[in-house]
Amino acid sequence: MTYDNFIITHKFVNEKTCGNINMDYFSINHNNYRFSKNYNSCLYKKIAVDENGNIKNCPSMTESFGNIRDTTLAEAIEKPGFKKYWDINKDKIHVCKDCEFRYICTDCRAYVEDPDDILSKPLKCGYNPYIGEWSEWSTNPLKQKAIDFYGMREMVDEMNKADTTE
Repeated sequence: MTYDNFIITHKFVNEKTCGNINMDYFSINHNNYRFSKNYNSCLYKKIAVDENGNIKNCPSMTESFGNIRDTTLAEAIEKPGFKKYWDINKDKIHVCKDCEFRYICTDCRAYVEDPDDILSKPLKCGYNPYIGEWSEWSTNPLKQKAIDFYGMREMVDEMNKADTTE
């Protein structure tokens, strides 16, 4: 199986909803396992066009590599920095490199715990591999600064309010 010729279309309700890390999203098969050992499981060889025509690694990321109106996809891929996430596998990411689920887990580089460090743990991961426990990521006190940085406060508050009313 190759990963070179897939076209996937997906319409996001809101780009801030992307990046959830959850056991329900784990992909357990030999090809994905092998792929994740070598490449970023979310961004390798992927390109996205947001609703405004901006060409990005992911619709949730802020950095644009041109607009579809005046830049071809081939030109965007060759721009400096476009491929910087492609080879960031889980063995390079802080905390993830110690996680037993790292090769079957998805990975988000759009939302990370430390926005100044592209190798920091995905923001929306609530798993702690050092104690083997899952917790709700959005209520973790250490993640509140990043939640505010990414403008997710309203979404998180709505999500947590819905959880308490169920």
